[in-house]
Amino acid sequence: MNPRYIALILTAVAVVFFFYRQYGQGEPDGVTALSATQAQAELAADPDIRILDIRTPAEYAEGHIRGARNIDFMASDFAKRLEGLDRDAAYLVYCRSGNRSARAMKVFGRLGFTHVLHMSRGIRDWQGQGLPLVK
Repeated sequence: MNPRYIALILTAVAVVFFFYRQYGQGEPDGVTALSATQAQAELAADPDIRILDIRTPAEYAEGHIRGARNIDFMASDFAKRLEGLDRDAAYLVYCRSGNRSARAMKVFGRLGFTHVLHMSRGIRDWQGQGLPLVK
């Protein structure tokens, strides 16, 4: 077989594997992906939802959803800090664009959280919809 075809096939397999790992596995049990407008509606309907902003403290200081608690996903103690939270409470979780929070959903799932609302396009979507932030 021609080496170019082998390289092409291997590249295609790698691309498929990458996209499957990034997007194909769906959310863990107990996690629901939401847009910013859906998240706002959920917050309005249930004032007991706890909000977690998992961006860095500097990003959080630039503006966050009212009532959000900052737990930095990039911090070495992220999972340990989550362990101290009530796993049966409802949480809305977001980051900047949805990338970090998507990775964090695996941690929430592994720790047994039962009701996590994942704002899958992050605070950028919230801002893009003209929704309010506090500083």
